[in-house]
Amino acid sequence: MRHFARTSSACVILALGACTAPGPGPGAAPAPSPSLPATSRAAAPVRSGDCDAGVSRDALPEWALAGFNYDGSGTPHVLGDRGDLMAITFQYPPVADPENGTKILWVSRLPVETASPLVIDAVRADGRTAHQELPNGAGPSSVTIPAAGCWELTLTWSGHTDTMRLRFT
Repeated sequence: MRHFARTSSACVILALGACTAPGPGPGAAPAPSPSLPATSRAAAPVRSGDCDAGVSRDALPEWALAGFNYDGSGTPHVLGDRGDLMAITFQYPPVADPENGTKILWVSRLPVETASPLVIDAVRADGRTAHQELPNGAGPSSVTIPAAGCWELTLTWSGHTDTMRLRFT
């Protein structure tokens, strides 16, 4: 069973890395719901100096290697503050593109019993907010952050929550 999961994930990783056109291709995941430009939810803005501190290009942890045929060294990634969710960006910083999004592979360290959406609530350093729901949960996605800057992401999936900061250009 573990071999099947690694093989399936490898196909997803290869497909995700091969995508260069903005439109969906054969076998592409459904498009995420669009970002809202701003919400009235009050949240504490993040300090922009915190944004790049968690970015690593070291080898991925064992639990995040499914689908990789190497240790992931060199691939930019950010581990959530609780250590439960990882964002593998393939390019850092990711691009803020409200129409086409930027590719991020989300890997959950925690077992997911039932598939549920991954909900992203984002707050930029100046207090601007955005919301996106990825219907397929953790996995490959197109994240549509509306503007460049340092964003703090609160990520909720399958009854779990984690936070991280990502700079988008």
